[in-house]
Amino acid sequence: MDVKEPILLHEHLVDQEWFNALLDSSLDCIIAINHDGIIVEYNRAAEVVFGYPATEAIGRRLDELIIPERYRDRHRNALAHYLQTGEGSIIGRRVEVHGQTKSGREIPVELTVLPIHPGRSPYFTAYLRDITERKAAEEKIREYSIRLKESLIETINSVSTTVELRDPYTAGHQRRVAALAYAIGREMGLDEQRLEGLYFGGMVHDIGKIVVPSEVLTDPGKLGFEAWKSIHLHPAAGYKIVKSVHFPWPIASMILQHHEKLDGSGYPNGLMDDDIILEARIITVADVVEAIRTARPYRNAKGVSAAIDEIRQWSGIKYDAEVVAACLRLIVEQGFDIDDNDYTSKDFAELSFMKVEKALG
Repeated sequence: MDVKEPILLHEHLVDQEWFNALLDSSLDCIIAINHDGIIVEYNRAAEVVFGYPATEAIGRRLDELIIPERYRDRHRNALAHYLQTGEGSIIGRRVEVHGQTKSGREIPVELTVLPIHPGRSPYFTAYLRDITERKAAEEKIREYSIRLKESLIETINSVSTTVELRDPYTAGHQRRVAALAYAIGREMGLDEQRLEGLYFGGMVHDIGKIVVPSEVLTDPGKLGFEAWKSIHLHPAAGYKIVKSVHFPWPIASMILQHHEKLDGSGYPNGLMDDDIILEARIITVADVVEAIRTARPYRNAKGVSAAIDEIRQWSGIKYDAEVVAACLRLIVEQGFDIDDNDYTSKDFAELSFMKVEKALG
């Protein structure tokens, strides 16, 4: 007998003891399987999380032990595919899946799988972490976010209604402008978060009219210089009202700039071109179209054709050409009807970004 053999055996046993201690000290579940899907290593954390002692788990198939039945075929197919091709969709990635405890309860787990090739058929080590508490915390945050969004919707809707109560001739104007502005932005390919802000901006773009005397807003005669001067103050007044509100979108700037024109002929600051934010340029076109097509105290409704003529004539001069093109595609080519797209009358049901999901019980 080689005198070195007892030394090597001792070293091997020490290494195995160290390895076992390392496995059992891990806070994550560590489960190793062979190429047949049979469990060959199963640490203390796995015992605690899944409820099976190692003596019961080792030697059994992983899929039959901790994988819910509806996912077992997928696991078996993925294992077979890896053994045949060396390719695996979850290998080396961190993914969220469902595990099943001994009691039959499903739990969310975070999983990472790494292959081991010790010169023979591969083994796989799965690192799992029970994320039940984290998912519960995320659900509470989601519920809180839902309540905040519901409150924001109600607040914006109330503010819009308050303005319209003082100006009954333009009742629904802000809502229709918001609907058309949202549709234009979507046609232009804006992302959902930006569309959300655009919609809210449209809903309150005339909030500054709350400082305009009601007799000016409802005067059926031709407006004089002082009346127009009063009306021209409403963008700046609206800006002052909301500028201290920390919206996640530039609502205050939309309100301030929605009467600015590319050629500098607008008000209140005579801004030009890119000094006007895109959202304001979109609301401007939507506002012009909606205002021209409907009646005002001092004139009859001119209709959609007149509104289309206006934005076509001044496209690229007063109004952003890309915005005008999107608006024309909607109304002329796609038959968009502003009156049938007053989303707020449907409690935002048609707006994908405003769908308020009910928290799971």
